[in-house]
Parts: sequence; structure tokens; C-alpha cells
Amino acid sequence: MSKERILAGIDAGHVNTKAVITRGREILGFSTAATGFDVVAAARTAVDNATDNAGILHGQVEGIVSTGIFKNIVKAPPLNIAGIVPEYVADAKGALFLDNSSRTVIDIGGNVHKAISYDQNGNVLDVIQNDKCADGLGIFYTNMVRVLGLLSEQGLSELALKSTKKVSVAIQCALSAESEAVDLMCQGADAADIADAITRFIADRVAAMCTYMPLTKEIVVAGGLAKSSALIKHLSLLLEKEISVLNYPEYAGAIGAVMSYGGGK
Repeated sequence: MSKERILAGIDAGHVNTKAVITRGREILGFSTAATGFDVVAAARTAVDNATDNAGILHGQVEGIVSTGIFKNIVKAPPLNIAGIVPEYVADAKGALFLDNSSRTVIDIGGNVHKAISYDQNGNVLDVIQNDKCADGLGIFYTNMVRVLGLLSEQGLSELALKSTKKVSVAIQCALSAESEAVDLMCQGADAADIADAITRFIADRVAAMCTYMPLTKEIVVAGGLAKSSALIKHLSLLLEKEISVLNYPEYAGAIGAVMSYGGGK
């Protein structure tokens, strides 16, 4: 039987709180809970569901490490957080764990997006984060799923890939873009073209941020929006670079929190 420690990593984000359970460098289970207004409750739910997913008892978890915007809030009992890791460090370590050849990760989250470059050991070399006007891209994407009457975020991506005509929404901020997308609907624009404009708008904002930092190959994408094939297509074209999506992209931070705390040993 393996003697490696079983640890949990929590990434407490604006929209969702993610948890992973690891044994050494093995991912045993993972789960996501809506953060809502009670971050501690969301973290407890995510960890409990992740342990269930892993098929282990909560008492077998020997330590919990947190990262994310609310990383300090989840320190409250009964979670008994053993360590706290900055988001940039967790993203770098998580991306390197998931793709050992990667050297830059672009994390497109619910409220914040950022790019981090790192060396072969996952040590952070450079970081850039979006400006205030570009906050909330993930929230905007989720809102547009509802506005377009779709059942899932994946559905918006699939619809966008069917677009045959280029239309545009505002390039200033997500709120303006949402208003313009609704206007396009009122004007009778095709839903696929609107979905394409939405993903292109998000990719444009992320690409604009990336111009402020050299992107060292290999480039990978993390965060929930990394699962949008339409968005990744636009982002690759705008950056004029090859990019790949990590496995478990939304869990990169939670995984990296554990790995940076010695979870892989």
C-alpha cells in the first residue's frame, strides 16, 4: 500500500470553488461547488464531494491547502487549512504538473484572467493580470448562455463554431458586450453568429492582456473557459501561437496548491 500522503487542494474562486484529492502525484478525485455567499460552506461541499469521488473517508485526508481569491477566508474551522498558496504560484505548479513541457499558462477564470510564465521547476518568472475593465469575462460567458437560451456553456461553444457571418460586440467591457449582444438578438442576428462574437470578444480581451508579457512556449490554457473550443480557436489566431488546453483545466489551481505544498512527494 502506498505511504504517500493523501492531501486536498482547494481553489476558492469568485464563481466556483474547486477541490481535488491527491495521493502523491496521483489525482484521486475532484469536485466543484458554486462559491455563492458562503465560501467556507462551498469549500466544505467541494472537499466532501471530492473525497466521495475519490472513494475515501474525509478523515483520511492528512492536510488541506488553499489558493484562489478567497484562500484566506476558507481558513475558518472545521476545514483546518494546513497551508495557503498564492494563485500565481498554484497556477504555475498546476500547469506544469498537468503538462510538464509547458512554460506559460493563461488562466481564464470567472472574474479574473491572467498569464504566468515559469521555469522547468514551476518557479514563477513573470505574471500579468487583466485590468479592471476586463473583469468578469467568465461571468459574462455564463450570462450569455442563459440569454441565448442554451442549456450549457459547452452549448455556446458548439453554437459559435457553426457561425457563418462575422458580427461584433463591444471591446470595452463585459457589460457593454452583453448589452450589444442583446441588441444583435433584437435585430435578428443569427444566434450562431452572436455566440461567435461572444467568444471572439473574450479571446480579444485575453489576447490584449498577453501583449504585455512574452509568452514562452509551450503555452497552455487553464480555467473553466479553457473548455470552450470556439474561444480557444479565436485566442490562438489572435496570439498567432499554438496553445493547448490542459486536462482538468478548471482544477489547475487546486492541483498546483497541493503540488507547491509538497503534495507530489
